[in-house]
Amino acid sequence: MKNRLRNFLTLLALCGILYGCGTIQSVMGWGQPTPTEKVIEAVTSAKETLTVLSAVGGLCLLSGMVLLCLSRGTMGWRPTIGGIALIVLNYVIAEYADWIFIPMIIATGCISAAWGWSVLKKILNKEYKNECNN
Repeated sequence: MKNRLRNFLTLLALCGILYGCGTIQSVMGWGQPTPTEKVIEAVTSAKETLTVLSAVGGLCLLSGMVLLCLSRGTMGWRPTIGGIALIVLNYVIAEYADWIFIPMIIATGCISAAWGWSVLKKILNKEYKNECNN
């Protein structure tokens, strides 16, 4: 009986220590996100930053409906289709941002590296030619 009680108290003490460490981290600010993590979170949350596309898409839809009613169906198809396209584009970007932006970042990095290599090669060739002429 004493061994069970001692084991229970030991387990309770260990849980208290672990809980205490978690509490100390949150009180001292160790568990707080850094400014860099906040910026990364803001950039990657596309659902919050793409509300402009939904708003413009909604305005296009409304203006297209008004034009369709006023012109008896002859005008207003362009803003209606444009509004639907903007809303669909907003959804696609919000859902598949990782699939869109990460390859674009990698591609632009490769292009920049290739361009930098060609510029460096031209600079080194000019310096080598200058040394040979002197």
